[in-house]
Amino acid sequence: MYKTRRGAGPHRSRTDGEIFPATKRPLRAPRKGPAGTTGEANSALRRLTQSERVALSDSRMLDAAVQLIDERGTGNTTLKEVGQLAGYSRGLASSRFGSKDALFFQLLERFNLRWKEDSAKAVGLRAGLDAFRSANKGLIEFFRNEAKFIRVMYLIAYETVGSSELMRKQLADQHEAYRHGVARWIREAIAVGDARKTVSPERIAVQYVASVFGIIYQWLVHPDSVDCGQALADLRENTIQVIKS
Repeated sequence: MYKTRRGAGPHRSRTDGEIFPATKRPLRAPRKGPAGTTGEANSALRRLTQSERVALSDSRMLDAAVQLIDERGTGNTTLKEVGQLAGYSRGLASSRFGSKDALFFQLLERFNLRWKEDSAKAVGLRAGLDAFRSANKGLIEFFRNEAKFIRVMYLIAYETVGSSELMRKQLADQHEAYRHGVARWIREAIAVGDARKTVSPERIAVQYVASVFGIIYQWLVHPDSVDCGQALADLRENTIQVIKS
């Protein structure tokens, strides 16, 4: 991780505009040591391409943003602090993202990508109610493994939806995708006789997705009194009972 020395001037890349902390040239070559020593790690970093360095700094700043938002919320998180916590200059986050909304947008993009990968792995080639059950169980497992990340994503969603058109559009697209997936599984269940033909897949999907968000919101407000995993499992079984009875 790069850290800015107090009093050292920044050095700006000619190709990207990324600011890297200035460092003094070593007076002598570092001593050789066993594999995995600092000298070899620094050598590996020097071999990174410009695009790889940009991707690395982006990832570190997004991780820093998650930590800061988890500790103090979106309103009290600044781009300057994001850059500094990530180990870069105070101006890099502003230069890279431009605004907090753009940073939050990137965090939601990262969250959606991670969730899609986990959901696809959980569902596999299943369809209908088997896919619905597997997706729900995958969500429960995702929550257990990524509770901090989920907390931060919902804080961003609830704290910015009323003030940012960019975030509102992103969240609307995200919710629509969730509803579309649930409705598709219910239609598949109806087609093979696992669900009643009178059931409306779209209406059930709205209720299901709204319930998921409501459960997580209750957990955000009072985490010690809400068992999200159990509540999501109960929601799964209750939904299946409704569409089959």
